[in-house]
Amino acid sequence: METINAKTVSPEITPIKKVLDTLLIAQEEGNLEQFSRCFAQDENTLNIGTDLDEIWYGWHAFYEWMTQAIKTKPDYTIAAKDTRIQLSQCKEVAWYSQLLDTCFETKGEPFRLEGFRHTGVLEKRDGNWLIVQSHISVPDNTLPPTE
Repeated sequence: METINAKTVSPEITPIKKVLDTLLIAQEEGNLEQFSRCFAQDENTLNIGTDLDEIWYGWHAFYEWMTQAIKTKPDYTIAAKDTRIQLSQCKEVAWYSQLLDTCFETKGEPFRLEGFRHTGVLEKRDGNWLIVQSHISVPDNTLPPTE
């Protein structure tokens, strides 16, 4: 497994890391087109969010939800740390895990959340790495207060 903390990243891992970096930048900037280019856009794509009802089978269901989610995040920042990428022996599939720190507004107040867990799988399709499965989870002790 390659941990992406070092200054040098292997040439095989570099394009995979670029997809993950692009994904986070697109979310920060609210760029839905750039965000979309990170994913396989078919019915086999699976995305799982933090709530029990946040599971999307197929690209179109996830895209519909993300269209609103990306546009409603003012002053949203994301920083990745401890990114780890593993490449399969056939070099056509990769899986990753990373911790994300984010700051966003909730109930009119800024809220910082550290240690989001982000995992997923990418496939190499027609020479491009695309996310086919992703999962975000939040440690219980870091959730924003509810009223």
